[in-house]
Amino acid sequence: MTRIVLSLALVAASTASAPPASPTVREFRVGPVEAGKVVLELVFDRAGTPCGESVGGTFTLFGSSPGVPVHGPLVYIPEGGCALRIDYPFAAIGPDLVAKSKVDALDWSLVGERQSLPPARPIAWSGRAARETVRMTESTRTALRRFVSVQGVDLGALGLSASTVNVVLDVTNPLSFDLRIADVAYELRMNGGSVARGRTERILLRAGRTNRLEMPVEVDHAGLLAALGSAAMGNGGAGILSGTGKLRLPSGDLDFPFEFPVTLSP
Repeated sequence: MTRIVLSLALVAASTASAPPASPTVREFRVGPVEAGKVVLELVFDRAGTPCGESVGGTFTLFGSSPGVPVHGPLVYIPEGGCALRIDYPFAAIGPDLVAKSKVDALDWSLVGERQSLPPARPIAWSGRAARETVRMTESTRTALRRFVSVQGVDLGALGLSASTVNVVLDVTNPLSFDLRIADVAYELRMNGGSVARGRTERILLRAGRTNRLEMPVEVDHAGLLAALGSAAMGNGGAGILSGTGKLRLPSGDLDFPFEFPVTLSP
């Protein structure tokens, strides 16, 4: 009997001293991407989450250092549960985060305290959000347009059956480290039809600056003349450059779509 009582006491003591379980993140919302930061929103299930309270502490992604300070309420949301908004500055996205990042899941942690009711109670939450639970609140195409501007479309080399058109882009990399684009495949559409396609590999975007890129697309003469003729007739030669790129990360390549309006001058 003594052993049974002692065992129960030890179990009770260990249970009392164990930290509370981390609440479950139902959805991890990313965006909008604003000047100097990206907005993150963690949507928690109601069960096990102190919805309505305020929390403060340090939030990290993939266990990277140093993390970002967080202070705010767990706001009730109409679809159930509650959400915590976090402003994640670009300055906090460094090589350490990139080296530890994964393309199939997002690891997060929040270490701090619940602050609404005195005394403040410590929290040490962490979890993994599967890729299917991570949702952009705006399209990647929309976000990229804040960092990419089309400077023009210039004629390149002329051939007997095909010509090269260079789409000139200015791409701003706001991060503190270089970005490597493994591959970009793209298409130029004008007057409702495809007039050219192209592919560029191994693009380096230097940190903290605007990078000038020339992306060649090969156009057959019939498509090129039709596009130039449309521009000469006053239609402005308006078109769309769209495609998919692959951002190279230590854990693998991350695909991203893009779409930019372009104008071809005769």
